[in-house]
Amino acid sequence: MPKVTEEHVEARRRQILAAALRCFSREGFHRATMQDIFRESDLSPGAVYSYFTGKDELMMAIVAETMSFVGEAASLVTEPLPEGRLRRPGEALAEIIDRYQDFELGTVVERARIFPHLVGEQQRNPQLNAAVRTGLDTLRGGFETLARAAQERGELDPAIDPGQFARLPISLMQGLLVQIGVYGEELDIEAYARAAAEAIDRGATLPPAVSSA
Repeated sequence: MPKVTEEHVEARRRQILAAALRCFSREGFHRATMQDIFRESDLSPGAVYSYFTGKDELMMAIVAETMSFVGEAASLVTEPLPEGRLRRPGEALAEIIDRYQDFELGTVVERARIFPHLVGEQQRNPQLNAAVRTGLDTLRGGFETLARAAQERGELDPAIDPGQFARLPISLMQGLLVQIGVYGEELDIEAYARAAAEAIDRGATLPPAVSSA
């Protein structure tokens, strides 16, 4: 019997995850069935069940893939640029949005359309909630680091709490997912990213100095 390579195992696993993502985005988590996923993946029940025990495990795997991307993106955008400075928070937000479009699991629209289901499911599933919290905490920590660096450069009002400020770009990312879920490919993601970056980096800058003359 030929040996199954790690590459084959990973390719089959991602084939199943992509099929599950399409089903969840089209039917919703609760309406989608394992039979839908068998058909969508063009695999037998035995082949699918040899990788995943059911819908909960499939959703966990999709979330794990997504949170892995979030963690890697947060680490990347908090690294110094070639000129030595850290990115501005809005600048980092735009870069993460750009990279998210190239994330290799389904399409941007499919990932956006499962977002509302994910919000609901993580409330009933402590393991899912823990995975989401870990990813968001990592991302928030990255934005907090960038906010503090912006304050040190005099670009961000020192009266702003960097920890709370760090939640704003995350909210803009979540809002983008909701709107992609509604508008699909009609939404101009690049234009949204530019506007969001401008709002984050210019909207909380220090007020101009008032001349005493």
